[in-house]
Amino acid sequence: MPRAALTVPASAAAVLAVVGAAEILLDAQFSAAPAAPAAALAAVVGGMLLAAWRPVAGAAVVGLAFPVAVLGGLHGPTGAAVLGFFAAPGWAGYRIARARTSLLAPLAVQVLASLGTWVAGRASGSTVSGLGSQAWENLFFGLMAWGAWGVGRLARRLRERAELLARLNTALDAEREAREHAAVARERQRIARDMHDAVAHSISVMVLQVGAVRSTLPAGTAQAEMMAGIERLGRESVQELRGLVGLLREAAAGAPAPPPSLARAGDLVAEVRAAGLPVELLVDGDLEGIARAQDISAYRVLQEALTNVLRHAGPARTTVRVRRDPGAVTLTVDNDAGTGTAGEAPGGFGLIGMRERVAACSGTLSAGPRPGGYTVEAIFPLAAVAA
Repeated sequence: MPRAALTVPASAAAVLAVVGAAEILLDAQFSAAPAAPAAALAAVVGGMLLAAWRPVAGAAVVGLAFPVAVLGGLHGPTGAAVLGFFAAPGWAGYRIARARTSLLAPLAVQVLASLGTWVAGRASGSTVSGLGSQAWENLFFGLMAWGAWGVGRLARRLRERAELLARLNTALDAEREAREHAAVARERQRIARDMHDAVAHSISVMVLQVGAVRSTLPAGTAQAEMMAGIERLGRESVQELRGLVGLLREAAAGAPAPPPSLARAGDLVAEVRAAGLPVELLVDGDLEGIARAQDISAYRVLQEALTNVLRHAGPARTTVRVRRDPGAVTLTVDNDAGTGTAGEAPGGFGLIGMRERVAACSGTLSAGPRPGGYTVEAIFPLAAVAA
């Protein structure tokens, strides 16, 4: 059962209980003979509580408050009962999905209110004026019960429409995301085709032309060696372009990659380990909730550091430590290569890029050889970048 199905009737019952108790204590007519108003109040409160499980039955019990009050000697329903005549049918109209079933609630209230009016008329004697008063009371309580039911049905329709709009909005967001991904995939495929058809083709033609020129030069001369080097670089460039085209096509065909985050450090380490690098990951602290700029930068620094180890140090045993303190996130990549080139080959741009990323987050980066290995350490102050 939804929480509102219990909360709303229980809250209404509590309010009506307070109103009815105040009415008995403050109204001299009720305080002089409290039995009848107390019995009517019990019917109202009990009916509203029952309405949490059986809205129609609860409305019928609330409607009994009028006959009970009249049989107890009162001339009409109490104020709490009148409020209950409005609350019970309205809740039934809102809670029950089928309109025909919920119609029984205002019908029960109207019938029981008419019964109370008839009993009151019989007790006072049927006169022309009495009959007119009874007709008005029947009309009044009928309008109250059916009007409350209509308000409840309207509130239910508004809630259902809001839920439908929320579902449609979710579906539209998913469709928009799928279309954006498809557009990115098409663009990647177009770039891959252009690179393959134009760039790779042009370089291949250039390599053939250089080879033709080299064949006309005397072997062993500086010009021939230069042409051979250009030819070799051209072939390597073609191979790299073909590899890049393959990556673009795979990315276009696959699902969008999850965003970079230190929380995915385990996945990154697993990929590097699968490539042949014996690496161990040690995490100290919760890596969730880090500011996005720092989170992405730290992930990219870790990715570049592991790539450098894999590229320049070979299968060197490596330890990755990620520690989150109250004031900073510290990332350490330590390998046992035993050589300074384990960090990066001379002339590379990996360390420069890492320093730029860390500096953008107001952090510090230290990288260099140590006895028996190479260590990269990056510190990201948590308060330096807003989330």
